[in-house]
Amino acid sequence: MCVATAIKPLGRLGVVSVPSASGYRVLESTNHTDRVSAAGYITVNGVAHFYRTVGHGEPFVVLHGGPGMWHDELLPYFDDLARDHQVIFYDQRGNGRSLMPEITKENFTVDWLVSDLDELRNAWGFDRLGIIGHSWGGLLGMYYATRHPERVKRLVLVDAAPINTDLLIQSYRALVDRFPAGEWERLEAMYGSDAYQAGDPVCLNAAMRLSEGPTFHVPAAREEYFDLVAFDAVTARNMVAIAEPAQIIKQRVTVQDDLGKINCPTLIIHGAEDFIVPESPRLAQRLIPGARLAVIPDSGHYPFIEQPEAFTHALRSFVETVAVGD
Repeated sequence: MCVATAIKPLGRLGVVSVPSASGYRVLESTNHTDRVSAAGYITVNGVAHFYRTVGHGEPFVVLHGGPGMWHDELLPYFDDLARDHQVIFYDQRGNGRSLMPEITKENFTVDWLVSDLDELRNAWGFDRLGIIGHSWGGLLGMYYATRHPERVKRLVLVDAAPINTDLLIQSYRALVDRFPAGEWERLEAMYGSDAYQAGDPVCLNAAMRLSEGPTFHVPAAREEYFDLVAFDAVTARNMVAIAEPAQIIKQRVTVQDDLGKINCPTLIIHGAEDFIVPESPRLAQRLIPGARLAVIPDSGHYPFIEQPEAFTHALRSFVETVAVGD
C-alpha cells in the first residue's frame, strides 16, 4: 500500500511490440504452447499491460501493491508456487512498465482496474483462476472477486489494504507513528518537491526508501526489497501521474458491503507486526464466507520477504489441502 498515494492521515496471449519510448525489450516465450516463462506486453482496454508468466499448471495471477508499484517486488518470492502452477504477474494500468497515453481520474478507477483484470483473464484463455493480492493488490482482488465471483477459483489476500476507508486511515496513522522524528515531514517535503513532481527517479527512489522503511519489521528484508525495486524514468512517471486518482480510490473504499458475494476458498495472510491495523484482516475474515486467517509472527507488511518459509508454508497448505469446485 504505497505511502506516496496514501490518504494523508494528518492534516489472448499475444505479445505486442513495445513502444520505443519505453526502453523495454519484449521477451519471447520459451514455450508457445503452454506459455511458460513468457514476458511482454498485452493490450486490453487501450492499455499496454506489461506481464510475465512463470511455471505451468493451475493458474494464479499475483496482484502487486501500490497503487504506484509494479510486479518486480513480488517476482522472486513465488518461485516455489511456480514449481507446479502457472504464476502470472502484470503491471496494472498506470503502474510500473504498463503504458497508457494519458492517466486521469476518469480512466484510473476501480472499475477500469477490475475490467482490465477480467479482460486479461479472457485474453490469457482462462475461465477461472486463482488470485493472490498483496496490499493494494489484495483490495483489488477483493473488488474483482465480488464482481466476478464465478471467475475466481481461490483468493489469497496478503496484508491486504483495509476494506473500508476508516480502517485505512487508522492504518496510515499507525504507519506515520512509526517514522523517526522529523522523517514524515521530510517525506512530505520530498513529495511536494519539483524533482518528485517531475518524475526524477533519483528523488522517487529516495522517497521510497523513506516511505517503505517503517513498513518492515525485519531490517534485512527491507534492504532486500530495495535491492529489487528501483524507479526508472517510466515507472517514476507513472507513479507521479496516478497520485491524484489513487487518492480518490483510497478515499472511497467500498468493497466491505459486497464481501459476502465471494464464494471461493479464501486465505488471509497477515504479518503480526504490519502497520495495517489487525481489525482489518479480522473483519475481512468475518465477512468473507469460510475465509481462513493465518498470522505470520515477526513480520511486517511483506511476509513473503520477511518470513519466506512461514509464508510459503501457509500458502502451500492452503493450495494443497483446500478443495475447490469445478
